[in-house]
Amino acid sequence: MWRRSSPPTACAMRPRRPRTSPARTPRRPARRRFETGFHCNGSPLVAHQRFLKKRVENMTASAKHFMRAVKNARPWRVSRLAAVSLLAMSAACASPEQKVERYSNEAAEFFENGELTKAYIQYQNVLKIDEENVPALLGLAEIAEQRQDFQGMFSYLQRVLRLDPNQVDARVKIGKIYLLGSDETAALEEAEKALELEPDNLDAMALKAGVLLKIGDNASAVELARQVLGRDPANPEAVTVIVTDHMTKNEKEEALAELDKALDIDPQLAMLQLLRIYVLQSLDRTDDVREAYARMIELFPEQTAYRRVYAGELIRLGEYEAARKQLEAVVEKEPGNLAVKMDVVRVIKAGEGNAAAEAKLKSYVEADPDNVDLKFALVDYYLGEDTPEKANDLLDELAGSDDIDISLRAKNKLAGTLMNSGDKEAAHALTDEILAADDRNTQALLRRAAFEIEAEEYDQAIVDLRTVLDNSPDTYQANVLMSAAFEAQGNASFARAELAKSFENSNRDPNVANHFAKFLLRQKDADRAEEVLLDSLAAHEDDVENMKLLASIRLARQDWRGAEEVGEMIERAGGDSALGSNVKAAAYVGLEDYDSVIETLNERQAQRPLDTQPLAALVNAYIRQDRTDEAEAMLERMLENEPDNYPALILLARVYSEKGQMEDAESTLVKATQASPDRAQAYEILYRTYLSRGQQDKAAALIERGLAAAPDNDALKVYKADVLLSQGRREEALDLYSELIKVRPNDRIIANNFVSLSSDLRQDEKSVARALEVAKVIENLGNPYFRDTVGWAYYRAGEYDKALQYLKEAAAGAENNGEILYHLGAAQAASGDEAAAKATLEKALSVSGEDFAFVNEVRTLLDRL
Repeated sequence: MWRRSSPPTACAMRPRRPRTSPARTPRRPARRRFETGFHCNGSPLVAHQRFLKKRVENMTASAKHFMRAVKNARPWRVSRLAAVSLLAMSAACASPEQKVERYSNEAAEFFENGELTKAYIQYQNVLKIDEENVPALLGLAEIAEQRQDFQGMFSYLQRVLRLDPNQVDARVKIGKIYLLGSDETAALEEAEKALELEPDNLDAMALKAGVLLKIGDNASAVELARQVLGRDPANPEAVTVIVTDHMTKNEKEEALAELDKALDIDPQLAMLQLLRIYVLQSLDRTDDVREAYARMIELFPEQTAYRRVYAGELIRLGEYEAARKQLEAVVEKEPGNLAVKMDVVRVIKAGEGNAAAEAKLKSYVEADPDNVDLKFALVDYYLGEDTPEKANDLLDELAGSDDIDISLRAKNKLAGTLMNSGDKEAAHALTDEILAADDRNTQALLRRAAFEIEAEEYDQAIVDLRTVLDNSPDTYQANVLMSAAFEAQGNASFARAELAKSFENSNRDPNVANHFAKFLLRQKDADRAEEVLLDSLAAHEDDVENMKLLASIRLARQDWRGAEEVGEMIERAGGDSALGSNVKAAAYVGLEDYDSVIETLNERQAQRPLDTQPLAALVNAYIRQDRTDEAEAMLERMLENEPDNYPALILLARVYSEKGQMEDAESTLVKATQASPDRAQAYEILYRTYLSRGQQDKAAALIERGLAAAPDNDALKVYKADVLLSQGRREEALDLYSELIKVRPNDRIIANNFVSLSSDLRQDEKSVARALEVAKVIENLGNPYFRDTVGWAYYRAGEYDKALQYLKEAAAGAENNGEILYHLGAAQAASGDEAAAKATLEKALSVSGEDFAFVNEVRTLLDRL
C-alpha cells in the first residue's frame, strides 16, 4: 500500500492550544547503582584506584607483608650446592615433619629472593604432606598477592580462616578484598573481628576507616585514620582516607600537605606517590607533575611501570619526543616486551608520522628476525594503516613457514583480511584449507560457523561451535555465534543460555553485553537487559555505548530518575556530553521538571551554542512551560548574529505557531527555504501545512520551487511524487520512485511506494521480479501497510501462500482498510478459498466510502466467485 512520507522531524503549524502548568516534581538525588573503591560518586580515591588499575602494571601492595611462614632467619646458611648434597643424603630418612620444615624454610628463602615460582612449589609440597598447614597457606596467599591474583589470594585466606579464625592479618587482607569488591558489609565485619582479636591492630583500624569512608561516614573514618597516623604517621591506607576526605571537600592543598608529610617519612610508598601525582594533576601543576614522575623513576628504577605511566602523561600533554625517551628506556630494560615496543611505534606515529613509525617497527623486526610476534604486529600495523597489500605480502611469507602453528596463524589472519575486503569466497576456501590441516583449529571453526549461519546451515554451525567449546570452553565468541544459530532456529531459550555463558566467560565484555541486552529486548525482557548492562558497566565503567542503550531502556520504561542517573554517568565518563545533557533533559521532561530541563540545556547551549539537538530540546522545554516569549527572544538574538541559521529559523517558526502567529510562522519558514534551499525540513513543514488547509496548488508550487533550487534533493523528489499521486499521475510517480530506489535502495518509504505502484501498474515478469527484490527491504517490518505491500507483490508473482501469510497479518493490523481487504480477498480467491474471499471482499466494500479507488476491481472479483 502506498504511504506518504512523514519524516521524524515533521510537524505542521497549528494554532496555540490552552495549557496548564503541571505541578513541579521534587528533585531527588540520583540513585547509585555501583561504585568501586573506598568512596562513591566519583571521589578522588575512586579516580585514584581507576588510575592505578588502568595505567600501572604489577604495582606491589603497599601494606606490610603477611605473617612470614618462618619469622626468624636461620643463624647459618650453606651454599646451594652444599644444601642440595645434604638434602640428597638425608631425603630417604627424613620424617614428614622434617620435610615440612625443610620445604617451609626453602619457600621462605625463595620468597625473600623474589623467586616466587620456586616458593610456590615448595609451599605446595608442604600442603601435600599437611594440607592444613596455615603458614604454607599464608605464604601462598602472599605469593598470589604479589602476582595480583586476588581470586587465588581470597581462596587461600578463606582456608586459613577456616583452620584458624584468630589470624588477624588474614582477616585484614580478606577484608580489603571485600572492600575492593564493593562488599562493604563483609569488609566491615572482618575489620571488627580483627579488632576484637587485636584492638590496637593498625591495619585493621585503617581498614575500618576505609569502609566508613566508603559508606559515607567521613567524620568517623577521619577520626579513626588520625588514630592510626598517631602511631604510624606514614600508614598509606590511613593517609589515603585523610586525603580522600580533603579532596571531597575540594581542599586540594590540604590533601597535598598530608601526602608530603607522609612521604617525607617514607618516600618509598608508591601508592602515596601516585596519589600525590593525582592531586597535583587536579591542581593543574604540570611542572610539579613532571617532577613527581621523575622522582618516582628515581625512587623505583626497576619498576618500569612508572616510566610507562609518565609516558602516558607526556602523551596527554602532546610531548611525544619526551614520551618516546621514557618508553625506549623501558625497551632497553625489557627488550622482549612487545607491548612497549608498540607504544614506541604509536608515539612516533603521533609525533613524526606514519613513515617514521613504520620504519621503527621494521627496525625492531630486522633486529630480532626470529620474533614471530613482532612480524604479526607489523601485519596489524599495515592493516591499521589501510595498506592490506603490504600485510598480505608478509602474511603470505609467514603462511609458508615450516612451523605449522605459525603457518596456520598467518592463514587465519589472511582469511580475516579477505573477509574484511569482501572476498568471502577466498576466505571460505582458505578456511577449508586450514581445517584440512587442523580440523580443530578454533579461529577457522569460528569463521566456518559464521559462514554456515549466513547460509542458514544452523545444525552444522552448532556442531562446529561445540567442537570449539570442547577444545576451549572459555571461547565466548563461540557462545555468541551459537546463540545466533539457535535464535535463527526459533529456539530462544537455548539462545539465551548461550549468551548468558558468553557474558560470564567474557568477563562481562561490553560488546557481548550489548549483544545480550539487545537480544533480551527482542524477547521483551527489559528487566534482565538492564541488569546485564549494569553488570557490564560495573566492570567496564567508561563504555558509553552501553550507557546509551541503558538510557534508552529507562526512558522507554519511563524510569525518569534512572535515566537522569545514566545521563550523569555519560557526562562523568567523558563521552558525548551533549548526549548526557539530552538524556537528563528527557528525564526531566518525563518528570515534568521543566525548570531543570531549561537549566540543563541552557548550560549545554552556552558551552556549544550551535548544537542543534540541545537547542531544539531547550525550545521544547520553554514551550511546555508556556515561556514562549523567552524562547522567541533567545532565537531572535541568535538570528541577529547569524540570520541564515537554519535550525534557529525552523524553531522560531515553531514558536510562532505555538503563539498562534501563523503568518509569522509561514514567512519564517520561507526564509529558511531561502537560507538553505537544499535542506528539506522547512519545505516539508510548509507542504504539510498547505495540504492541511486544502491548498494543494500552493503545496505543489512550493515543491517545484524547491526542486528548481535543489534539483538533486531526494527528500523533495519524494514530495514531488506525493504531489503526482495526489493528482492521479501514478505512472509519473512510479518513474520518479524508480529513480529514487536506485540512489536510496534501503529507504523504507521509497521501497514501499515503489513496490506498491509497480505491483499495480507493471505486470510483466521483469517488473514483478524487481518488485519482489525491492520488497526485501521491508518484508521483515511489522507495519500492516508494509505487510500489505509485500503480500501484494507476492500475489502478483503467483506465490499465493506467501501472499496470504503477509496479507492476513496486514488485515489483522488494519482490519477496516478497504485496500488491504481487497488484496487479501484476491489472494484468497486465487488460492481457492472462495468462501473466505467472498466474505473479505464484501467487507472491503462495506468499510470503504464512496470514493473507494478499487471498487470496480472488488465487484469484478465478486462476480467471478
